[in-house]
Amino acid sequence: MAGTARAAPRPGPRTSPRTSAPRRHARSSAKPRGVGRIRWDRVARLSLLAVLLMILLSYIGPATNYVRSWRLAHDTRSEVTQLRDDNAFLRRRAHLLESATQVELRARQLGMARPGERVYVVHGLPKDP
Repeated sequence: MAGTARAAPRPGPRTSPRTSAPRRHARSSAKPRGVGRIRWDRVARLSLLAVLLMILLSYIGPATNYVRSWRLAHDTRSEVTQLRDDNAFLRRRAHLLESATQVELRARQLGMARPGERVYVVHGLPKDP
C-alpha cells in the first residue's frame, strides 16, 4: 500500500483552504446586497402598468366622442318632438282659420271691424271669471 495516493481533504464550500473561517467575497463587503442590481420583476410590472395606462388613455377620446354624440342625439330627439307638437298645434289652428266665421271671430277678438262698422269701446265692465 505504499503506492496508493491519498486524496487531500477538501475544504468545505464556505471555508478557505488556509483557514477554517468562512469565505467572504470582496464585492459583498463593499456594497450591501441588492444595491445597484436591476430588479427585472419590478421593471416588467412598471412596463405593464405603463402599457395599460397608454391603452386606457387611447380609449378616452373615442369614449368622450360617444358620450357627446349620445347627448346630441338625445337633445335632437327632444327638439324634434317639440317641433312635431308645435306643427300639430299650428295645423289645427290653420284648419280652424279656414272657415269664414272663425276668421271673423278671431279678427273681432283682436279689435278689428268690417269696413263701414262703428267701433265702440266701453270701459269699466266687469271681467269674465
